This record gives sequence, C-alpha cells and structure tokens, in this order.
Amino acid sequence: MNFALPARVGAEERERIPSECRELADRAGLPLTLTHAEAVRAIAYLSLMSGRDPAVKRCRAAMLGR
Repeated sequence: MNFALPARVGAEERERIPSECRELADRAGLPLTLTHAEAVRAIAYLSLMSGRDPAVKRCRAAMLGR
C-alpha cells in the first residue's frame, strides 16, 4: 500500500494578530503570527486581563468584530 503525504506535513497554519492587539503582543513578546493553539491561549489570557487598560479594550473590540 502506498500513501501520498501532503508536502507540508506537520506545518501548522499561523494566524495573524490583529493590528489593534499588537501593543499587547509586543508587551508579551509574541510574534505577529501565532499557531491556532497559541491564539487560543492568547484569547483566554486576554479575557483575564484588566479592562481598564486601553490596549486591552482595543484588542477585545477587534476580537469581537471578527
């Protein structure tokens, strides 16, 4: 039996951080793109952050608009 494997086996698609979230990404030392798993963790962390921070407000608004 012969199986054909995709050219990018194991390569995970990366998701771009919205521009409204770049300030927070810079603070956390994150790259401009994240794997899906990293993005899920970042969104969970964002939900725990203080809503008094203007950068958090901008990022949350951008995420809700997606």
